[in-house]
Amino acid sequence: MSDSRYVAPSHGGDPRNIPASASAQPMLDLATGVNPWLWPVPTPPVECYSKLPYFSEALQAAAAAYYGVPAHCLLATAGSQPLIQELPYIAAKGRVLLAKVGYEEHRYRWHLAGHEVRCFDRCGRDTVAEQIRRDAITHLVLISPNNPSAEQVSIDDIRYWRSLLPANGLVVVDQAFADGNPESDVSALAGEPGIVLLRSVGKFFGLPGLRLGFVIAESGLLSELDNRLGPWAVSGTAQWIGGRALADVEWQGQMRSKLAEASLAQKDLLAATFADCGVRCVSSALFITLIMPLARAQRLQAECYQVGLSVRVYQCDDLAYMRWGLASDIEVLAERLGQLNLAELAA
Repeated sequence: MSDSRYVAPSHGGDPRNIPASASAQPMLDLATGVNPWLWPVPTPPVECYSKLPYFSEALQAAAAAYYGVPAHCLLATAGSQPLIQELPYIAAKGRVLLAKVGYEEHRYRWHLAGHEVRCFDRCGRDTVAEQIRRDAITHLVLISPNNPSAEQVSIDDIRYWRSLLPANGLVVVDQAFADGNPESDVSALAGEPGIVLLRSVGKFFGLPGLRLGFVIAESGLLSELDNRLGPWAVSGTAQWIGGRALADVEWQGQMRSKLAEASLAQKDLLAATFADCGVRCVSSALFITLIMPLARAQRLQAECYQVGLSVRVYQCDDLAYMRWGLASDIEVLAERLGQLNLAELAA
């Protein structure tokens, strides 16, 4: 594509993005923002592989209970990514408003589908409303909690912004990181006209390779998406494992507590480590983000590679959002942080 802002995004955790000159010690992958303490996966029965994966009532019921929404408002998918790719082609052509910094696939896919893309800097109620009116926005894409800024949006704000869009407009809310932050859950909007919620099983349950997610929306839109995604869109293994993970209420409660404690401890560690480096620290349950000038972030990322730390850097003009996923062993992280040469960074 001719516009360099819309090249296909590269993603955190891709081993091809790690420089050949990186540390010889095993890389600690903090670039993905996935729970390092995965749900204990049992062995699926052979039928998961020997039969075609048709619609699973057990998975649908487990998901409806987990998200607290009517079953007819749910559609299981192979993660959030297929939805991010398909929704722009279902939506009426127009102007779409997105966060300036966030998961880059949203911007790329809406642009690829022929929409005009506009961006907002911060997710303030009045600021976003003013831009919707001023730029005659058709669709609004939100990420809550935002990856990587950790911003969250409220149900009231989503409804207000939806009321400002045309009748054929959509508000898409990507909630891939919401499971660890229950206060960010906006599932109460399930089935409301023009509102689409995207949920991911992989992040919170630590199973990104399972490729399982859900879209929560009105039934007409779900039918259209189902037709576009085609038959057997979710593997039998994903359906069998996902249904059991979503029903494991005891593990979920324990893990939310563990993630809250781990996120706070790692945020404190990173804040102390970079206290003299002029960075700002924000966090969500599954990641901590350091906000700093882009040139400084690029130097720090190179330093991190040298001590066996893989972290993700999002660029927003001359500012950078460096996202750190949770380390399964904070002592190992602390030891490697201690190897960093921070003298030049702090200068």
